[in-house]
Amino acid sequence: MNLVSDTIPVPEGELTLKVLADNQSTNHTGDVFAGWVAMNVDQAGEIQARKVAKGRVVTVSIGSMSFMRPVQVGDILGLYTRVTEVGKTSIRVVVEAWIENDSIDPGSQKKLTETSMVFVAIDGSGSTQRINR
Repeated sequence: MNLVSDTIPVPEGELTLKVLADNQSTNHTGDVFAGWVAMNVDQAGEIQARKVAKGRVVTVSIGSMSFMRPVQVGDILGLYTRVTEVGKTSIRVVVEAWIENDSIDPGSQKKLTETSMVFVAIDGSGSTQRINR
């Protein structure tokens, strides 16, 4: 009996955002800056948190991110989100970033990073607002 799983890892959650890495976000060797990835991770998390809050949210916490591979021009960054906790005013969202590069390996995705984020619902004046569920 084989107890080792032969399954290929797949993204967890909902595909929330897809972004094409272009040459405006790279260093001199053609690799995309980590800050560009972090910005898109934050945007995907916000999109998911806004659905839950049914309105405006702000990021209050981003967990650590370790990058498993470089991102290069032409890669497509797929951002998958899942809500793991909803409080009175806050929403915890896990965001996974996966890389697609159809020119190298059509149809395949490789995990880049994952982080947990916390968003807080706010009203029009920027004050914390209760989440109505």
